[in-house]
Amino acid sequence: MPVGKGQAAAGFNTVFTAGAAAATGFAAAFFGAAAFLGAAFFAAGLAAALAAGLAAAFLGAAFFAAGLAAAFFAAGLATAFLAAGLAAAFLGAAFFAAGLAAAFLGAAFFAAGLAAAFLGAAAFFATGLAAAFLGAAAFFATGLAAAFLGAAAFFATGLATAFFAAGFAAAAFLGAAAFFATGFFAAAGFLAAAGFLAGAAFFAAGFAAAFFVAVAILFLLHVMEKIKLLSWKPSWPIAMFQADYSSAQACLCLR
Repeated sequence: MPVGKGQAAAGFNTVFTAGAAAATGFAAAFFGAAAFLGAAFFAAGLAAALAAGLAAAFLGAAFFAAGLAAAFFAAGLATAFLAAGLAAAFLGAAFFAAGLAAAFLGAAFFAAGLAAAFLGAAAFFATGLAAAFLGAAAFFATGLAAAFLGAAAFFATGLATAFFAAGFAAAAFLGAAAFFATGFFAAAGFLAAAGFLAGAAFFAAGFAAAFFVAVAILFLLHVMEKIKLLSWKPSWPIAMFQADYSSAQACLCLR
């Protein structure tokens, strides 16, 4: 019975088991490294997305504050125009008072004309009366029209300014919201694409490395087995009369 057949099979099984364990370890190491690096890229992409979102939020808040400041400025400008309109109204009232004073002066002139009429002639009386009435009516109408037109013009200007300020504030708010949404969606797209591509690349690299390591180990085991078969010699002497070279060659081939 040939010696070493069981030992060769046990050695082959041991080497094959060790090679398979080494290939599994290498594959697990590569897959673990790929998963770790993919998680790192995912965390980096998430941090970049959060930073971009926060920057967009701060810029949106700045635009909103600028719009709010512009709205307050426009409200102050409208208040100033309203104050100017009130001043114009007061000036109109002053003109009205001046017209009233002129009317009183006209009344005084009327009294003077009346005295002159009593003293001299009816014609002077009629002239003084007509001048008094016409002067009072003209001054009163002029003051009232100026006050009304000034107040209406300043009120309309202040209202238009307030509407423009509200439109500017709405435009600033919409611009800030659009900028924030754009930054958020861009960061999310970059995060998804980077994480997916990094994970796929590291998975493919790990799989290729594990495959090449397994092929190399199998090739090494095959070469070792060939070397062992070629260096095998029988451990018992073969007698000349019992030599069966064909059976020895067949046994060598089987081993």
